[in-house]
Amino acid sequence: MQGFPYTMLPKPSLEVDLPFGSEKLEEVQRYGRHLQATYRWLRRSVQKAEGGSAAYYCPGLGWSQAYPETTGYLIPTLLELKSYLPREDVEGLAVKLGDWLLKIQKSDGSWPGGLYTPGDEGGQSSVFNTSQILLGLVSVYRFDRQDKWLDAATRGANWLVGSLEDPQEWAANDYEADLTPSYYARAVWPILEVWRETGKDSLKWKAISILDHIYSQKHKDGSFRKWGFDGGRAAYTHTIAYTIRGFWESARILGEWNRWIDPVSEGLERLRRQAEMRWGKLPGIYGSGWEGENAFSCLTGNSQLAICMLEWEKEDQDIRIVNAAAKLVDYVCSRQKIRFPLSGIRGGVAGSAPWWGSYMRCRYPNWAAKFH
Repeated sequence: MQGFPYTMLPKPSLEVDLPFGSEKLEEVQRYGRHLQATYRWLRRSVQKAEGGSAAYYCPGLGWSQAYPETTGYLIPTLLELKSYLPREDVEGLAVKLGDWLLKIQKSDGSWPGGLYTPGDEGGQSSVFNTSQILLGLVSVYRFDRQDKWLDAATRGANWLVGSLEDPQEWAANDYEADLTPSYYARAVWPILEVWRETGKDSLKWKAISILDHIYSQKHKDGSFRKWGFDGGRAAYTHTIAYTIRGFWESARILGEWNRWIDPVSEGLERLRRQAEMRWGKLPGIYGSGWEGENAFSCLTGNSQLAICMLEWEKEDQDIRIVNAAAKLVDYVCSRQKIRFPLSGIRGGVAGSAPWWGSYMRCRYPNWAAKFH
């Protein structure tokens, strides 16, 4: 199922301890080397920031400050890594990040947007950032069952639904003051995760109402109105994947497969075909009518869409879906330097390929590494 040819990549001398027995396939070993290098980059991102994970590394400028949003949704990834990197203290790192997020939570249950400045707990609250942090707190609660995690997550979820100025939309507290974009389907998923742990039905019904509203913005070709950052039809694959994954995970929790999965699978099937035909090198942006901008690829979106496809394949087993996902991952691996003198680049994943593309230009964001 290998997609991208790897003969051009040097084989790194990384010791990988994966739970597949001594007769590991070379393909498994290759993915394992990239996995370990990516984890070590993420660990450095925490070491370089104060408390959380640095949002990105930029050559010439260095590491940024910590980013609460992506620090939050990095936690579930770390906890899952224990099965694959048993020699690493990934669980201890996940708990450390959770403790930091509790320290900076605001009194109303929300978290501030943007990069975190130590001592500045009074920054403007953020809907999307708060929602993504809930994913981390719920996952660490399921790990050690300490009430402090679920209590903080519940306060955050209550703030989210209490911030709805329209029964189905947030009109403030984020990037565009008058816009609830379609990719906020991913903000609904964490609310439902809190509902699943608490049984608080008011969270469930609010979440369903928002999902129904976002679904009403779907076009006949499988795309969504307002699924880009600015509300236009053009969108990075990053926010396209946010939209799809939000619907997918919400449907999984609610058991509403026919209601939401079939509609979003239409766009995912279109992307699957393109991923196979283009050897994983998807356009970074899709506009009206799925017209792609081919000047660059959004590597973050590549990895996110691979995850969406692998989740899809669990329900609709088809080797073509796995092959498309493998090609997307292989393309990202082909752009990743796992042997490099600069620690901020070694094991990191650039925002774009080429790295000066318009998504996170010339930077290595922690969320690209997280999804990879």
